[in-house]
Amino acid sequence: MKHVLPPLDSLKVFEAAARHLSFSVAANELCITKGAVSYQIRKLEEELQSSLFKRSVRQVYLTDSGQALYLTTKKLFEDLSLSLSKIQEDKAEANVTIATTTYVAARWLSLRISNFNDAYPNIKILLQHSVNSSDFKVSEVDLAILWGTCNGKLDRTRLAEIPMPLYPAISPKLLSAHNLNAGMHIKIDSLLDTSLQNIPLLCEDRSQDLWQEWFKVNHPTASNLELTNPRRIISDANVRVQAAVDGQGLILADDLMLNEINNGLLITPFKEQLKGYGYAFYSSPKRIYSDNALKLKNWLMKI
Repeated sequence: MKHVLPPLDSLKVFEAAARHLSFSVAANELCITKGAVSYQIRKLEEELQSSLFKRSVRQVYLTDSGQALYLTTKKLFEDLSLSLSKIQEDKAEANVTIATTTYVAARWLSLRISNFNDAYPNIKILLQHSVNSSDFKVSEVDLAILWGTCNGKLDRTRLAEIPMPLYPAISPKLLSAHNLNAGMHIKIDSLLDTSLQNIPLLCEDRSQDLWQEWFKVNHPTASNLELTNPRRIISDANVRVQAAVDGQGLILADDLMLNEINNGLLITPFKEQLKGYGYAFYSSPKRIYSDNALKLKNWLMKI
């Protein structure tokens, strides 16, 4: 059925002017000029062939026709606004955003989301991978999984931890190039030997030397000793793992690399570990969670 109605813009301008009984206030609300308001009202009156306002020098008043139309347009725009809000709420309710690196997403989160989707097929998970960006804000997502220290301290922002000790791993190819057997245990002191001092140590960044920290924690007399191995900075964890597999250097592995270790692409000839690090779930205490976001959070917290 075709509806014969005046232009929506004219009705919108009329509703604002009638609600405020002021063309100037309506103009400010709609970010148009007072002249544009007058023009739209005049067009509407011409189309309806009826006066909608009584005009005086400083005030406008609704005519009986104007009052009747105002009550109708008021309800129309309120209902329309409610319907649009409901649509947006339903969309937001269905979507859950979780931020983490591609490394964690592929090696830890993906399978868990797959299982979650089996249990809740109508909940859409949106992954965001900008957590290492300088402008990333936890408040813009429902959950974030970030790497860092794990000290057991939880609060409204830091929800849970996944501790993962770090331990050196190396490719059999690189180990063999230094005349070492894949099955042998290498003592930590060996890294001070001339034969092993030229093996690059793969790192994430220059601001934190986890290799030196690992060495000092595990060497009883290492307080005055420094690992002189060259550091190779590779910020992307996935690229860093592949570099280790390709024999570019030693890597501090965690259990997210078990696939490479179990398949023999990397081996772990050192027994010493660096504890106190891992992954943690973060959220903004000011964020209001949807039911679906709470379901995902609780699902992941149980794992």
